[in-house]
Amino acid sequence: MPGRGKKAKLRSHGVTVVEYEEDYGVAVEQGRKAAESDPNCFFIDDENSRTLFLGYAVAGERLKAQFAKAGRVVDADHPLFVYLPCGVGGGPGGVAFGLKLAFGDHVHCLFAEPTHSPCMLLGVYTGLHDQIAVQDLGIDNLTAADGLAVGRASGFVGRAMERLLDGFYTLDDQTMYDMLGWLAAAENIRLEPSALAGMAGPQRVCASKAYHQLQGLSEQQLQQATHLVWATGGGMVPEEEMAQYLAKGR
Repeated sequence: MPGRGKKAKLRSHGVTVVEYEEDYGVAVEQGRKAAESDPNCFFIDDENSRTLFLGYAVAGERLKAQFAKAGRVVDADHPLFVYLPCGVGGGPGGVAFGLKLAFGDHVHCLFAEPTHSPCMLLGVYTGLHDQIAVQDLGIDNLTAADGLAVGRASGFVGRAMERLLDGFYTLDDQTMYDMLGWLAAAENIRLEPSALAGMAGPQRVCASKAYHQLQGLSEQQLQQATHLVWATGGGMVPEEEMAQYLAKGR
């Protein structure tokens, strides 16, 4: 559930914020039903919208143009690793799809999820996709990474991307808080916990000899690689709420 600061900011702009005690999937279902009864309402479906998925995919060509302008080479000898925080999957799935179209096999896309909400990893690994939820395994789906607090992944995204994704990893809330503090201190970049999920990726990939072997990556390729963390937000987090995040870092 979004923090109080975010909800207050939305309400200050005239947005009607409807809250549910249940998790993300129930909230989306209720929103979908409400939209169906209102002819003037357009429901943005993060679970099953091909339009939204393809909209996110535009990021691939945009990034390719930015890299070309910066002189950043991406090819077989200079692989690109992209670490994407994943909730229900629509955003990171679309971005990863666009990246694969833009860079082909030279880009490695990895999804990052909270240890208490690994819905896409669970859906893809079991092959059950949206037919299984983390709660079915006794996982509580409680995490400070509110944008990633999803118990059941998008079946559409999971089925579309399962053969294109290069890996998953999970991390706990404290690790996200720690990295939030480190990034703020070292670079003066302030992100919300959800946005930090991807930040653990470079260390995980560089340290995993098993992953290097599985992907056929040489030491030279790894030394010449580009690592990109998809940081999803933080600039609009109220100062008071950000201070609370920073206080939890070690």
